[in-house]
Amino acid sequence: MDAPSKTDALENSHTRVTLIERVKRQYDEAAWKEFASIYRSYLYAVIRNLAMSEHDTQEVHQKVMVKLWEKLPELDTNQIRRFRSYLAGIAKNEVKQFIRARERRQEREFNSLERNDPHYLDSIRLPEIERIAEEEWKIHLTNMAFRKIEKDFSAKAIEVFRLSIEGLDPDEIAEKTGIGRSSVATLKARVKARFFMEIDRLKQELD
Repeated sequence: MDAPSKTDALENSHTRVTLIERVKRQYDEAAWKEFASIYRSYLYAVIRNLAMSEHDTQEVHQKVMVKLWEKLPELDTNQIRRFRSYLAGIAKNEVKQFIRARERRQEREFNSLERNDPHYLDSIRLPEIERIAEEEWKIHLTNMAFRKIEKDFSAKAIEVFRLSIEGLDPDEIAEKTGIGRSSVATLKARVKARFFMEIDRLKQELD
């Protein structure tokens, strides 16, 4: 497969902004569906990492998606350095509001409420959110890249690459997959090259 041309790279670099501009119209359902499919799982992971339960994460995640639908029409993309950081900031604010609303409900129901640390979320600084966002974004891109390249290679080739990532040496992979050591090296090299090409493409398009 040929490497992306400079023209392709330039077009990809504008894809994210173009998609957001389409979403900003609010009535472009296809654009919103595409936006949600790209960023939904990333946002879910960020929220889950803010010490939220599975049930609470689902509720906050819905609120975040609604908030984005409301806020994106007014968003100035020129003021956003990293869109994923902007999304993480929205998630953090919604988590805080959720915690505070729950505390108010509990205070109305109980005169005294036992808490280990009622304001623990206030201690999460922006660098912490950046760390969570960065880690989850890497995982998100990796998963997207794997899903994209899986259709381009045989199941055996993908298995070889996955096993190599898990730290198995070529002899162990050959024994586990039942293919020759030289074939292991060839398949690993081919999938690896395509995988990192896809990672680079996603970074240009979505970062």
